[in-house]
Amino acid sequence: MRALILLIASALALPWQAPEERPFHDPEGRYQLVLRDRWEPVTYQDGAGNTVTDIVYGSSEEGLLRIRQFKVEPGVSPRAFVEREEEISLRFRPGYLRGAIESFGGVYPESVVFNFEFTRRGQKKVARYYVFKTDETTIYVLQFEGRPDVIRSTRNRLDLIARSFRARS
Repeated sequence: MRALILLIASALALPWQAPEERPFHDPEGRYQLVLRDRWEPVTYQDGAGNTVTDIVYGSSEEGLLRIRQFKVEPGVSPRAFVEREEEISLRFRPGYLRGAIESFGGVYPESVVFNFEFTRRGQKKVARYYVFKTDETTIYVLQFEGRPDVIRSTRNRLDLIARSFRARS
């Protein structure tokens, strides 16, 4: 019994450490969010000379976050946007397997999360897309893609990153 009490007391004496959180601000000033764990921004020049910022988990093969902004017609919901994207592009990915479209609570009342699987270079990948309607004509998509074990095991932290997303006007 004394050993158990000593074990509990020593566990309580250890300092509690919150998961590492790092604010990230888009270099172009369009949005901000809070990164967690091993998610790190990587900025580079694409073939057209544009500055691109991706956020990677270890390497882009393990986990990749791309944040995209789309202009839409007034009245287009995030769910309708996802269904349209699936129809015109996502379903043509190799090994595409549709998952669920679910409502996603957060700062933006009109938001959904969409899950699907696909293959890239012969490797199975999982995607989790958070879709936010930030104003009448703007939709942001947080596109998390990566190895199934990484995306599935960090799902709750992906939700926290997505909930921290704020578009700047």
